[in-house]
Amino acid sequence: MLALVVVATCVLILIAYRWYGAFLARRCGLDDARPTPAHTRRDGVDYVPSRASMVFGHHFSSIAGTGPIVGPILAALYFGWGPAWLWILVGTVFIGGVHDFGSMLMSIRSNGCSIAQTSRRIIGERTGRLFIVFVLVALVYVIIVFADLTAETFVNSGVVATASGWFVFVAVAFGVIVARTRLSFAQAVWIFVPVTLAGLLIGEWLPAPTISKNVWLVVVLLYAAVAAVTPVQYLLQPRDFLSSFFLYVVLVAGVVGVVTTSPSIEGEFFRGFTNPSASPAYLVPALFITVACGACSGFHSIVASGTTSKQLDRETDVRRVAYGGMLVEGVLATLSMGTIIVLTSTEVAAVGGNPVRVFAAGLSKILAPLGVPTSLGTDFALLAINTFLLTTLDTCTRLCRFLVEELFGWRSLASRYLGTLLVLLVPGVLVFGTFDGQPAWRATWPLFGSTNQLLAALALLTFAVYLKVHRIKAGFAIYPTLVMLCMPLAALGLMVWQYWGRNPLLVWPAIAMFALGVYVAWRGILVLVRPIENVAGDAPAPAVVAGD
Repeated sequence: MLALVVVATCVLILIAYRWYGAFLARRCGLDDARPTPAHTRRDGVDYVPSRASMVFGHHFSSIAGTGPIVGPILAALYFGWGPAWLWILVGTVFIGGVHDFGSMLMSIRSNGCSIAQTSRRIIGERTGRLFIVFVLVALVYVIIVFADLTAETFVNSGVVATASGWFVFVAVAFGVIVARTRLSFAQAVWIFVPVTLAGLLIGEWLPAPTISKNVWLVVVLLYAAVAAVTPVQYLLQPRDFLSSFFLYVVLVAGVVGVVTTSPSIEGEFFRGFTNPSASPAYLVPALFITVACGACSGFHSIVASGTTSKQLDRETDVRRVAYGGMLVEGVLATLSMGTIIVLTSTEVAAVGGNPVRVFAAGLSKILAPLGVPTSLGTDFALLAINTFLLTTLDTCTRLCRFLVEELFGWRSLASRYLGTLLVLLVPGVLVFGTFDGQPAWRATWPLFGSTNQLLAALALLTFAVYLKVHRIKAGFAIYPTLVMLCMPLAALGLMVWQYWGRNPLLVWPAIAMFALGVYVAWRGILVLVRPIENVAGDAPAPAVVAGD
């Protein structure tokens, strides 16, 4: 049964890329004759034209993180795998993919501006500034969640800690050699991919000593600070490109394992419309904000318009990198969902219900019939997850620095370092605490999911306005916008009601995010319904393809 689910997902994803991806490219008039910001603003640090395969590796590694792993696992645990799988498919193809495509397209046609800066330009100055604040808050949650999970993984596995350090060293060497020597990119790939994967064996041979979680948190935050100010071609690009191979191995091994061994499904298809463990406790809207990045993620708009758009060599790469990247993430989300439903309730309880450990245990169980030792499969899965975590962390920190520079009009060597320190200050304080006896990531996940989904709605709304300004029919963006506005706002409202008087860490930020989200959305909707001649923004481009 699981084999049928995974194969069906892969087939539907391929069909969606071929037909709906082509529709998006045609409707928006992708044209390689337009120079990208990587060429027009090339600076050797952030704006660097790069081959599509390299950019795809960076983009996918950055957007994946643990979102498409943690979210689908929790959703299947709360409400059953049926609703989770359905939302992953529909959300990935028609909502998340459109969101990512539009965010990247707007950025490359706006000199590499972030989604918040684009909103500021076409919706209004005050709204745009509030959008930037909203995005910064959302990214603070991302840093808290991913830094906490990374440190926790290092505490639980010295093998993964050593392999992660080895990986960073290899990535820097790869970047320097490709940029500074005559060794071709293809030759370097053949050398460094095996060397990177060998890090797991080095970790098995020389695992890191057991040290406290707080020490690892300091190490992780220092890494994020250094990585955020290093030129992209020396760490961010090579590290993300190499880390994508971990993902490819996980995906291929997982799919092959599922198809060849056809493991039975132990989890329930549907567990009911309510679950007190979820936050909020109701299937609608909790399913949407829990699956989060596995179907649609506002964080993707920040990556797409923050770092990726500054590296695209050609405009047509938007379809492959943005839409294609989201579709592959849908496959990863389905596989992640599969790792919990192949486990019995006893096996899930044995790992404490921790989604990261569930993923590792489930994947090792899927691979075991292929002759992969359980311990090796578990360590590899943990290393792959941790690779995505670190990749998202350094990208997120860099994105925060971009937003701070945009908010205050900075763009200098000093702002690169000062902005990085500023954006790590708040998460650097909060990540060391526990809330209601839970680690920071678990306590803030419901708020992270709601804020993240609301950010996606605002990005989609901005895209709809952009399409209107350029006289392109926007129905394919407006309908997803309505869905993504309703779900997170309902979730935030229910969260306030559910936790009022019990958890101020969730209640007051939820109120603030609800109010800020409603205001920004309302201002955007007013612009969207306004006659086109009264809408600010670029001079309209020629009309593209008719029809909806």
